[in-house]
Amino acid sequence: MSTGGISKTNFLFFLGGVLCCLVLFLLTGAASQAPIGKYELAAVTREKFTHVYVIDTQTGAVKWVDSMNTPFTDMKGD
Repeated sequence: MSTGGISKTNFLFFLGGVLCCLVLFLLTGAASQAPIGKYELAAVTREKFTHVYVIDTQTGAVKWVDSMNTPFTDMKGD
């Protein structure tokens, strides 16, 4: 027969679960650096020409690729 109260064992399991979740949330959100833009690369083929462009998904900037070794900031944009 249950008395309706919380036993010490159940309380400790609950407290352990809360602590585990708290540690998980703190570790996954522990980035101290500002996020860097994520880039999406796409290629379009028209007749005999292939055009490659890069989209910065945070700012929406679209730039065309002339050389694959060129940094995003040095590529020519629209």
